[in-house]
Amino acid sequence: MSSHRSMDLLEFCDICFQRVKPNLCETYKGTFAKINSIHFSQQAKLDKIVNKLEVTPRIVDRRWTCTFDDATKRKEFLDSLWGIGVSVHTLDDHAKILIKLYKPDTRKLGTSETIDLPNSDAWEQFDPKTRQWSQVKIITKNEKFSTKADLGNILKCTSIDGASYYRINKNADQVMLVPMEKRAAYNIMSTLAEPIDAHWKADESGNKCIIEYKEIPNLPDEIFNFLKRLGIKNKKIPDALIFENNDLDLVRDVLSCIKINLVKSSETMSISSEVKSGSAMELEKISKERLQVLLDIIKEMNGTINIQENHIVVSGNKGQVNLTFVDDEKSGQDGTSIKISVSALEDPSRTSEVLFLIKKRLGLMDVPLESTISQHWPIITDSDLQYVVQSAISWYSSNPVLAVKIISEYDKLDKIKEWNKKIKEGKARSNLDTVTLGKIIKRLEPV
Repeated sequence: MSSHRSMDLLEFCDICFQRVKPNLCETYKGTFAKINSIHFSQQAKLDKIVNKLEVTPRIVDRRWTCTFDDATKRKEFLDSLWGIGVSVHTLDDHAKILIKLYKPDTRKLGTSETIDLPNSDAWEQFDPKTRQWSQVKIITKNEKFSTKADLGNILKCTSIDGASYYRINKNADQVMLVPMEKRAAYNIMSTLAEPIDAHWKADESGNKCIIEYKEIPNLPDEIFNFLKRLGIKNKKIPDALIFENNDLDLVRDVLSCIKINLVKSSETMSISSEVKSGSAMELEKISKERLQVLLDIIKEMNGTINIQENHIVVSGNKGQVNLTFVDDEKSGQDGTSIKISVSALEDPSRTSEVLFLIKKRLGLMDVPLESTISQHWPIITDSDLQYVVQSAISWYSSNPVLAVKIISEYDKLDKIKEWNKKIKEGKARSNLDTVTLGKIIKRLEPV
């Protein structure tokens, strides 16, 4: 399983909102985004609650968003919403719907049949016992290709254009391959899969539980999406999900609905950083492209920057602060010292939080952080590309000039054009609005 699945968080809440869309949705554990309009009187009460809890709202993907890192504050926030009539869809609510949606029954496969294949690329069949893909033997006869596979099962074909999924059906006496979307294929695979045990390990402190991806192969996107939203990011072990101990029962309930039984391992796993917690990293060890985004926007806010060996001094109307960078999970402030998690530099919303904190502390000039970050954001990973393109698309209808700037500045255009070309040629797939992206690119072409 890849840890880099690109997902629209709210896409997997569509089934939850069939009757009525709530005002707020918990996108990640402790992070709440406004997804439906709130009456101005309720919004005023909501702002008072957030201020009382000493949390600063921000705009993420053009949505009002607030984050509560402390479990007690999260609970107090949720309890307060009832008193002001603001509805919310929490991850706990989402888990209940998933458990109703997925039934822990096992469908039996049909007989093994000979099936014609359209090509001789790499073909694999889902193995319900191991939940892994197993390669099938391709039979070549008279320049035609076939294989033996089980009725009702899922086949995957991998070529230079990516992976395609098929289900093996029988209509009368004819056995055929029925093309399927990946999401539907994985959901069917979860009904074919047989029960397995998945082992989780405690961390060295005993406060967190870790499930490596190899323990839970080929999860449906809906389940994987929920676990990612509930879990904690950790760069040291990217191929694993990490949860707070008090969320383990929720994880267990959701996995059990697809016949995965969580079992505690006798082993422990270290998730602490090699750098001592809280100690400053050397600036030269931080990605220059990521750090430059932060520095350039501070300059746009009229902040003065003085770079030292292990820290950066930023001055403004209200004095100065020292920025240090740590490999901790969270950023924090102590007087004139601001510690920034290096992982925050890889996340636009967390970068926005850091910039807002600096701006407020130093009295810097107010700039629209959401659009400014999207203009400066580099394309290093696929997630970066998806973020930049989606930002441009979302702004296009209201501000086409800004949309053009987002994709054209800071050496991003060539990468986006190449990706868009692959989409057109069928060599890559995307859920983004590539028609609108094409319109934005066209504006950059000489008349």
